[in-house]
Amino acid sequence: GASPGEGTGATMSDDEDNPVDSESNMFDGNDVSDGMGFGMLTEGERSLVERVRQELKHELKQGYREKLVDIREEILRKRRAGKLPGDTASTLKAWWQAHAKWPYPTEEDKARLVQETGLQLKQINNWFINQRKRNWHSNPTSSSSDKSKRKR
Repeated sequence: GASPGEGTGATMSDDEDNPVDSESNMFDGNDVSDGMGFGMLTEGERSLVERVRQELKHELKQGYREKLVDIREEILRKRRAGKLPGDTASTLKAWWQAHAKWPYPTEEDKARLVQETGLQLKQINNWFINQRKRNWHSNPTSSSSDKSKRKR
């Protein structure tokens, strides 16, 4: 085997040849390091570093708080988006039942439903599209054959 330092030119005495300055000694027992790699700090510098640290911490918390509020609002918005209020749904269902044979509201019907429900026209249109897909079959014989085709 090779001895330590063999071929590198390093010897045990190389370190002894470099004198150590008193300024390069990072810890003399009197000053306290900041723990962040800034070296020895005076009391004023420590105070400044602590204020900056607290300000950054506050800014970070504010940023996260704003993000969390945004995420919470988005979750609540998505949760609300699923169902219409009961009275609104019952108004639409009443129209649906009164026109069960042909549930395609005219533009006038839609305008009246917008007024009665407070929904937007697009919401009314989407409700009827979904309702027809889920609950209406214009030709009962074709719908049963469609179901058997889907099973294959």
